[in-house]
Amino acid sequence: MFKPVEMCKVNVLVLNKHLMDTTRKLGSKGSVHLVDAIKQSQSHLLNSLDDQKDQNALGQLLDKAELLIRKLGVDEDAEVPNVADMNQEDIAALLDKIFFRYKEQDNAINKLVNDANNLTRDSARLAGFPIQKVSLDVLHSLSHFYMVTGRLSPSVIPSAISILGDRGLLVQADGKEGNVLVMASRKNRWAVEEELNKLGFKAVEEPEGVNRSVSEERQALEDSLLNLKQELEECRLNVLKLGEGYGGVLLAMRTQLRGLVAVHKARKHFGQLSQLACISGWTPKDQVDEIKRIVDETTDGTGIVEVIDAEDDALVKAGLETVPVKFTDGPLRRPFHMLISNFGMPRYNELDPTLFVGLTFVILFGFMFGDVGQGAVLFAAGMYMKFTKRKLNDSLRDAGMLLAACGLSSVLFGFGYGSIFGYENEDFLPHLWVSPLHGGIERLLISAVGVGIVFSSMAIIINIINHFLAKHYFEGIFDKYGLLGLLFYWTALGVGLWLMLSKDHTVKSWHVVLLATPLVLLFIREPLHNFLQKKRLFHGTSVFSTVLEGIIETMETLTGYLSGTVSFVRVGAFAISHAALSMAVFLIVGMLDNLPGGFLWKT
Repeated sequence: MFKPVEMCKVNVLVLNKHLMDTTRKLGSKGSVHLVDAIKQSQSHLLNSLDDQKDQNALGQLLDKAELLIRKLGVDEDAEVPNVADMNQEDIAALLDKIFFRYKEQDNAINKLVNDANNLTRDSARLAGFPIQKVSLDVLHSLSHFYMVTGRLSPSVIPSAISILGDRGLLVQADGKEGNVLVMASRKNRWAVEEELNKLGFKAVEEPEGVNRSVSEERQALEDSLLNLKQELEECRLNVLKLGEGYGGVLLAMRTQLRGLVAVHKARKHFGQLSQLACISGWTPKDQVDEIKRIVDETTDGTGIVEVIDAEDDALVKAGLETVPVKFTDGPLRRPFHMLISNFGMPRYNELDPTLFVGLTFVILFGFMFGDVGQGAVLFAAGMYMKFTKRKLNDSLRDAGMLLAACGLSSVLFGFGYGSIFGYENEDFLPHLWVSPLHGGIERLLISAVGVGIVFSSMAIIINIINHFLAKHYFEGIFDKYGLLGLLFYWTALGVGLWLMLSKDHTVKSWHVVLLATPLVLLFIREPLHNFLQKKRLFHGTSVFSTVLEGIIETMETLTGYLSGTVSFVRVGAFAISHAALSMAVFLIVGMLDNLPGGFLWKT
């Protein structure tokens, strides 16, 4: 309960032909923390496994599977069907088949889209031709005439007709105003063009390859475009059908490929000797029998499992390897593991601080933000996150549990403060402990410091126990956060309390002796350690350096304990600020009542 899960090292020896299956089964179990097997061999007999090519090939297959899942519109969050394990060759063949069918449709879609764009562009170009309803064949038959189509400003068309006179015929075409057809004899061509240019005429070239009217040609293009769109929809429907037909298989193959990639990544930790392969790693002690069963099952009884306790491992003893830490799991403990990992994981031989950290975090939150109503809202939100049927990962559900615990603490402190949604009224909800804004500020701040003293003392005691568990007895005693530091801290608190409560407020000689003794012992810590190690008193340093370090260490001890204790005043200050801010909100709301439309402002 107060220590991490007991771990041991396992060295698994299997034949190469059983390696993949054994690795996959152990990986799916997820109970082995792999280490470099080559370094475990003190005789340096093992060689590394080189399967980079296989790993690259698996990576390419995984990329192809994920590409098909995206392109075929497969729901990535859908439940993965239970499909029998496939080998790498079968997966590659099936992926190639699906990819070929997808590529056929994709190429057809790209071609249809390109053709549709071309038709749309041609239709838009024809729409800009001034003469829409006249057959271009008829115009082509009048080859002895000079004809030009284009646009003139509607305001100058009457002037143009007058200026051209008998030299040319100007006809306003259908469609937009300003579209004109100009006809003239070939001998008057240059004169007509000169006059038209003066009037701002802009010629529009006749579309090539069109013998019927432009409107008929446009209609034909629109019909072709409609057919293309129908074909495009059919191709896209075929892609969706591919996704429906192969979606589940693709998800299953992706899952299997991810497992294979993980297996191959794990193989870089393995060692090899001829036809044998070695897997080394740390596992919880209660999982050893299960690992032996898996190895026995996947190797037909030929595999060997060596088990070494953490305390007996040679590399751990030599300080060349650290034992990984696994917290004791549980629905109430797991949410607080996030807090531990943010500050740093404890060592294997140390106490598990989860309960202590969780307790202090929740209590301090309630102390700072105590309110019955607001805490109830947080509690409800946290419980919803924890137990909702919506798809939430475990981290969010654990965060919900943490939020619910903080909300519950806030509710309890809210009853102590007599506050509900920032509203304090003794007739409605009398405070059970202290009111932050009604004569309880001093008491609240003193209580915050008292809580800080308790928590700081607990942290120091845990630190001392950790040193003793690691058999670092000297550090557990002669350290500012060891027994001597704790003795000084409690002595200073006791002397201070005695001076405040006694009638005689003078410092006694025994006060000085009690306070100075642990500080002096901390001051001579290094020479004392050298003496106990049977070394010179100032081994590896000088008298001046030792004295200077001792002075600095003593000052750090004094200032560290003082600042650490006083800093908990902030906890009480947060509680006061929270209550004051809530009061300010109510005052502002009251002021809004006197303004025009005050109800709207409040809402």
